[in-house]
Amino acid sequence: MKISIENIKIPARDGYMLSGKLFQPNGISKGLVQIHGGTGIPQKLYSNFATYIAKNDFTALTFDYRGIAASAPRKLKGFEATVSDWAQLDMSGVLDWTKEHFPNQKKIIAAHSIGGQMIGLMDNYKDIDQLFLITSSTGYWKDMSNPHKWFLAFFWYFLIPIHIKLFGYANAMKIRQGENLPKGVILQLKKWCTHPSYFELDFDKDLSPNFYDKIRIPIKAIQVQDDPLANHITSNKFLKYFSNTTVEVEKICPKDYGNTKIGHTGFFSRKFEHNLWKKFVKELKTS
Repeated sequence: MKISIENIKIPARDGYMLSGKLFQPNGISKGLVQIHGGTGIPQKLYSNFATYIAKNDFTALTFDYRGIAASAPRKLKGFEATVSDWAQLDMSGVLDWTKEHFPNQKKIIAAHSIGGQMIGLMDNYKDIDQLFLITSSTGYWKDMSNPHKWFLAFFWYFLIPIHIKLFGYANAMKIRQGENLPKGVILQLKKWCTHPSYFELDFDKDLSPNFYDKIRIPIKAIQVQDDPLANHITSNKFLKYFSNTTVEVEKICPKDYGNTKIGHTGFFSRKFEHNLWKKFVKELKTS
């Protein structure tokens, strides 16, 4: 089935222009799926998933947060951005844009990793009609699975201070850990990921106001058994913040899908087109 794919620019709340892609079916669209990416993951990782959604009669939208991939400045050193900016300015701004340009379509968010973690900072959360959290969790390093957490200890306490001193940002591409991250982003993450209460320590500061306990729409949380980051500890710690709605948890076991590994990003691999993706599309709300 043919679809159209368009490169677009979307203004964040403060006017910063974000790079996005719009995937549209040729026929009538049944709703719009806004895809939130993970930390340092470019929107291109979600392109096949977005294409599949469009081929099944829904509009899909991907975008890069400020400072990342196609939304990054020419020079990252000195560029100001934080994770809370991604939520309060970028994610919220993109939802504003979809509401303006697709006013009559259901607004569905498929949020991966930190893209789901920051949902509660969006003051326009009431515009979301359906929410999927895909491997979203808290991020305290000691809660991570072995042996991965020991790399994270090395990453937060040794590598990141060196990178900030040498480059002025996290040169993640140099160590093959995704896209480079602005200094403000990585330092905010370091603060949270090295504290047992994670981002809750900033609920009365940088993350105020927040709306986790005000979200009322039912949530679908997808957890992956072999994910060392969003494991059963960190995933369930995160879900407790949604205290005034119902959360349906789907636990995915790799062996049930003929694969030995899915991990933190594997859900978006094209090899799951005929099972995980098919099930996702069936659950999209159209009325």
